[in-house]
Amino acid sequence: MRWLVVFAAVVVGCVASLPRDDAAITADLAAETAREVIRLRHEVAPTPVPPAPGGKCSNCDGRGYVGDQRVRVPCQPCGGDGVL
Repeated sequence: MRWLVVFAAVVVGCVASLPRDDAAITADLAAETAREVIRLRHEVAPTPVPPAPGGKCSNCDGRGYVGDQRVRVPCQPCGGDGVL
C-alpha cells in the first residue's frame, strides 16, 4: 500500500510518454498494471505481536481511559482497567 503513490506516478509518467497510435502497447501496460494491483492486494500484512497477559495496555498506558483532561472515554482494548 505504501508504494501505491510511487507506482501510480510511474504509471502516469509511462502512459504520458507512450505513442498515441499503438493500441498494443497501451493494452500491455493496462494488463501489467492490473497484474501489479492484484499482486499488491494479495500481499499478507504482518501479524502484530500480542501483548503479554497482565501487562500494561499500550493504548491508554495503563490509565484505563483515553482522551485529554476535559474529555475521557474508557479504553476499548483493556475495558477501562488499564491491564490486558
